[in-house]
Amino acid sequence: MHGDTYSLMRGGPTHTLLSRLGLIGRRNGSAMWFAVLLVMVCLAPIAMACALDGTLWRQVPGGPIPLLGDYAVLARFLVALPLLVLLAPRSDQILRVTIRQWLHSGLVPPSRERALTGALLNMRRLRDSISPELVCLLLATVALSLPGPAIVDHLPGLAEWSVGPDGHPTQGGFWLRHVATPLFRFVMLVWLWRLLLWAHLLWHLSRLQLDLHPAHPDGAGGLGFLGLAQERFAAVSVANGIVLCGVFANHMLYLGETLFTLRYLMVGYVIGASALVVAPLLLMSPTMIRAKRHGLLKFDALANRMTRKFDRRWQRGADPDREEDLIDVNDSSALADFSADYATVRGMSSLPISRWSLVRIALAAAVPLTPLALLAFSVDEIASKLFSLLA
Repeated sequence: MHGDTYSLMRGGPTHTLLSRLGLIGRRNGSAMWFAVLLVMVCLAPIAMACALDGTLWRQVPGGPIPLLGDYAVLARFLVALPLLVLLAPRSDQILRVTIRQWLHSGLVPPSRERALTGALLNMRRLRDSISPELVCLLLATVALSLPGPAIVDHLPGLAEWSVGPDGHPTQGGFWLRHVATPLFRFVMLVWLWRLLLWAHLLWHLSRLQLDLHPAHPDGAGGLGFLGLAQERFAAVSVANGIVLCGVFANHMLYLGETLFTLRYLMVGYVIGASALVVAPLLLMSPTMIRAKRHGLLKFDALANRMTRKFDRRWQRGADPDREEDLIDVNDSSALADFSADYATVRGMSSLPISRWSLVRIALAAAVPLTPLALLAFSVDEIASKLFSLLA
């Protein structure tokens, strides 16, 4: 198969168009240049329009919030958007390695290898289809016609650089609404489409009568590598967390909100974003539960035979007329090794992801929100609190 058969990111009408235009490619640094280009497309026209309107960086008393004081916009287009572009190549590399692992790990029986090949070809066909990305584009643009502003992205009662005194969008606000915001939404929706495509592939793989081994040291029957791959989709959590941090910063600076009043939104986001990333792995749970159940039944039967033989041997060894030295019998060490294997089977997870992977996915959603602490506390207060804890 072609190398791109295993790729989730390299493919589709958008990627093909950008490749033909020479905006992206396999060369080093292409993602960096493309990220810079997207930032310029989104922010340069807005910055020039705000400079002409006098709302770029200085806020006059009673005047609108300037562009450089709108942390929601800066976080969205200056940090989150390029981050999504820069993380895509590295994430795609890990996912390609993960897909190849299915071919070489022996998890798929030889009788089902043709079905595995068909699942990969089906993934490639869906990835290259024009319909999903067309839907993403429509969603990114149609969302503009929804009534009312977003709850967390609106500053009620305050004048903003994007809205003129007459209530109509300024030139910068027009570009933000009709170009920059749909572009960011499209990039985010493409990432979510790739996550859905990955979930679709996992669903097909879970139906291939996988040859799982409950005693596998990874504690997931041999599927532990899926958790490391799933972490790559935490890029969506990081980007959205950065956007949310900018929005909450505006609320804290201009509306008087505090970390205490925003705590439920922050905790809810971390839980929801982490659940979204981990959710596709639930498709493997029925297969893993069946493998664990069958493994426990087999190991229980083997344990009965082994312990029965062990008891008989030691009962004979306890006979003083026998010369067999119990110290030379290896049954005890074999039984100890078997007990360790049985404990591994009994502790097999029902989800192919480790606790540390879950922690890293949760941190990916939570860490972008930590700069808000600098708004709630001064650097001196934070340093003194840390020093008091360490002392």
